[in-house]
Amino acid sequence: MRNVMFFGFSLVLLFAPLAAKAADPKPPTSLMDGAVWKYSIDSGKTWSTKSPVVKPGTRANIIARIQFDVKDPKKCTILELRRSTVGGSVPSYRLNGMKLKGPLEGMRYRRIPAIPVKLLKAGKNTLNARFNIRNKPRRGRKGTDKTVRMTTELRDLTPAHLEFDIEPVLGAFGKDYFTVTCRTNMPATVKIEHVSPAGNKTISPASKGLVHRIRAKREKNAPLTFRVTAAIGDTTITRNVTVPAFPTGDKLRFVAMGDSRTYPKAWAKVAAAALKAKPSFVVFSGDMVCTGRNDWEWPEEFFGPGKALFAAVPFYAVIGNHEGHARLYYDIFYTPGSKDGKKVNWSQRIGSVLLIGVDGRHKFLPGTKHYEWLEDQLKNSDAKFIFFFNHYPAWSSGHHGKLNKAGLVRETTSRLAQEHIVPLLVKYRATAYINGHDHIYERSELPGGITQITSGGAGAPMYIKEKTAAKQNPHSKVFAKTLHYCLVEIDGETCTIKAITPAGKTVDQCTLKARK
Repeated sequence: MRNVMFFGFSLVLLFAPLAAKAADPKPPTSLMDGAVWKYSIDSGKTWSTKSPVVKPGTRANIIARIQFDVKDPKKCTILELRRSTVGGSVPSYRLNGMKLKGPLEGMRYRRIPAIPVKLLKAGKNTLNARFNIRNKPRRGRKGTDKTVRMTTELRDLTPAHLEFDIEPVLGAFGKDYFTVTCRTNMPATVKIEHVSPAGNKTISPASKGLVHRIRAKREKNAPLTFRVTAAIGDTTITRNVTVPAFPTGDKLRFVAMGDSRTYPKAWAKVAAAALKAKPSFVVFSGDMVCTGRNDWEWPEEFFGPGKALFAAVPFYAVIGNHEGHARLYYDIFYTPGSKDGKKVNWSQRIGSVLLIGVDGRHKFLPGTKHYEWLEDQLKNSDAKFIFFFNHYPAWSSGHHGKLNKAGLVRETTSRLAQEHIVPLLVKYRATAYINGHDHIYERSELPGGITQITSGGAGAPMYIKEKTAAKQNPHSKVFAKTLHYCLVEIDGETCTIKAITPAGKTVDQCTLKARK
């Protein structure tokens, strides 16, 4: 079982003295100390303090119950349930008969924050948990018993326990604004301040709650450091973000990459290497986590390992299949093109470049609103370079490029890209189609002059080149099975794209010319 870890970072504030480190607060009060879990495997007819055992090849529906006393519920401040994942199952809970839900519908939580204190009552309280355990041995293995042991805690926090459980993330930015999102572990007030020799100045409206999405003004288009402040009661915590200047000329440097899921240590290496490249922004083509609905994966597998990158480089997200329709994706990423920053199909002109990002699960068929929107972005642009970002490749030598019996690519997202998106990119002379999905690096030169870059090496388990690769992708020029990011550099009429490993090795390099 993995423990949920929440990561923090601290950068030295420019022009401000170092503050003394606050003493660690006392541990939160556990309301269930001394109480004992009881279990039932017959729908509540009988109960036992003995941990149930699920034999290999069997399934069990289990109810767990714990009763505990609370003398005075009014003295409790902020309730939080830290729950266990039991045998791969996330239990559902009821406190005194009321279902405990996480903040976002459809998400699964190991930690449920901000539980209403009014659910407690003076005297005896009951917490019930229900879950289904399936003990399925791996193929060819005998399997072992699964023993169920509840480790869930109901805790009473104070404002002194305030944390960022998702550290500040820079999102879309412009000449006179930037965006920041973050999440606190309890309802708090978050604001952004400009730190300068003349004094600190609040430059954003206050955000109240758990998830914070802030669009802040900046008076000067230059690299500046800002302070993100979260407060509740007398407790205040701060983090710094450094926002780069918004590019306006014919020179530009940005990073493109995708597919970091599953292996946070590998992702941390790629993120650190990308930060050292000093890009103006990052475009990430999806699959940040393994299962988007598992709330704990976001801080644990993605935001924590990449925290330094997120605090210094604006991050442009493109949704992948592993995010699914997870509500947190829409709440924590801030995309361009709208004031609320929640569009999954977005575009922005930065310097001499037009960026377009889409949700490739949409059916980009002629006559649909998605197709018409994309065509409108392409045909009305006079940018020297157009980069199109979609999680799904049109052609691939990897697993997701496999063909069906009719010789067509099996996955609908890729087939629609071949039949409708690529011809549109060709028609309007786009520069490159950048994607992920397959955990490889591959450069393909598509018919009509479009360069396709598959960059799925940001940390996910790497894929091999399929035996049928020649049939899958006859346009392939370079293939590599390695962790990497892509560095895109614009200089006047020329664009150079390099695929670079975390160790600094260049795997591939190509040069593209401005649109005519």
